[in-house]
Amino acid sequence: MTAIHDGDGNEIADIDLSDKQRALLEADEEIVLIYHTPQTLRSLLGEQNGSFVLRKKLSQIIVNNADRLRAFADLQRAIRAVREQH
Repeated sequence: MTAIHDGDGNEIADIDLSDKQRALLEADEEIVLIYHTPQTLRSLLGEQNGSFVLRKKLSQIIVNNADRLRAFADLQRAIRAVREQH
């Protein structure tokens, strides 16, 4: 899990990033994460989708839109909860 911060340095959420995504951030590249509800869970969780941009600033990973990151983190928690029930 990787801590993601807003532009003021406040921690917003912890999310999983791949090694490739981390390498891009370390190389001062921005990455775009696009998310959506898995098709098999849309009847339970509704259709949710969005995107946000991450970049590295000093030692922190910063998100361009904290609300979208929060929505993504909420969706990830809901997906885990549904999968644990089944």
